[in-house]
Amino acid sequence: MSKMNRLVCCALFFCATVSAELPDQGADRHMGVATCAASQCHGSAAPRDSSGVMQNEYVTWTRDDPHSKAYATLSSDASRAIAARLGIGSATAAKICLDCHADNVPAARRGEKFQLSDGVGCEACHGGAERWLSTHYNTPAVDHAANLAAGLYPTGEPEERARLCLSCHLGTADKFATHRIMAAGHPRLSFELDTFTELWRTAGRQPHYRVDADYASRKATYSHSYVWAEGVIAEARARMGLVLHRNFDSGAMFPELGLYDCHACHRSMKSVQWRALPRHGNAGPGLPYLNDGALVMSLALARVVDATLASGFQERLAELHVSGSRDVASIRTAARRLLESLDALDRKLGPATLAQREPQLLRELLATGAKGNYIDYVSAEQAFMAVQMLVFEIGDTSLNARLDTLGDALSDDERYSPARFRSLLAQLGE
Repeated sequence: MSKMNRLVCCALFFCATVSAELPDQGADRHMGVATCAASQCHGSAAPRDSSGVMQNEYVTWTRDDPHSKAYATLSSDASRAIAARLGIGSATAAKICLDCHADNVPAARRGEKFQLSDGVGCEACHGGAERWLSTHYNTPAVDHAANLAAGLYPTGEPEERARLCLSCHLGTADKFATHRIMAAGHPRLSFELDTFTELWRTAGRQPHYRVDADYASRKATYSHSYVWAEGVIAEARARMGLVLHRNFDSGAMFPELGLYDCHACHRSMKSVQWRALPRHGNAGPGLPYLNDGALVMSLALARVVDATLASGFQERLAELHVSGSRDVASIRTAARRLLESLDALDRKLGPATLAQREPQLLRELLATGAKGNYIDYVSAEQAFMAVQMLVFEIGDTSLNARLDTLGDALSDDERYSPARFRSLLAQLGE
């Protein structure tokens, strides 16, 4: 299949699969990890070349994938302490924990081999296998459409994969790591689709799939920059959606602080560390800012895609922060306007949109960062993951050593130096 044909097929497929039903929400039964683990299916001890997949996916998942240990984590001393502080009983039985640390579908949707203790198993991401369990090996491997029609979740599509990952790595209205849960000891959540997808490769491990010629014959393939772009837009949308949900303002004294930038409040009191960045719209000191890392990256993307759109986006982002000194209604109005900008930005994108603009996007990130606009930890973290992705995608190996230094500057958020990070970005841009 030619590159152009793949792009056309990809565009048609993408339009047809937006807003697919998430695996935990579908009606199909989840049959259990054991149904995939036979040696002739996905339980081979080593990769095979006789079929379109490696067939050792179960072994890879068990050995290398943290998702397989997600349920076991709930039995750790740290998890028991968190559960005790929250007063929710055992973390291994609490719905708020199981919803993301396991494939916690209702009992009526669990097959005979289903085990909650499998953690985040195959069907937590690929959807209940009740119908596609047979179609994906009884039909030709190239017939990916038949598997999708039978309920397989379209993880190959960046926006759909982002929605799936963010349903736990950020949360939804139904399952969200609230400020109360964070205060009880839950680690801070951070996410970026391309980086998190590639973590296994950067650690020298083989993920449980490979993007090769056979993969490309069945599914569309995308550049890392496109996956990154769709990921940050999806996260920005999800965050604005959570602001608009009733859980953001439940009538308590404070709104849901889990959606705010942790480091805006959790700082040392020994020195004045408050700063207002241009995107904060001259809002004064003392205001906590919403976590806007994905929005900041979306703004950088807009600047290289459509300057007019970027101008309006920047104004709406500033309004979001300024509205924090008013009321929840004002914040929500700003969130709705930002959703409009995000939708407009997404319409400007396509699989080939960024192919020739990656160097421009890298220059934009480095130049804006050198001016001090990414010195808050959340946006610095997102900027690093974006810069790293672009350097690898462009293939500029001369910057690899500097990337290591830039990453080291973010290794400990409590020791993070904004001035150093700003300087390192300036050096990268020279």
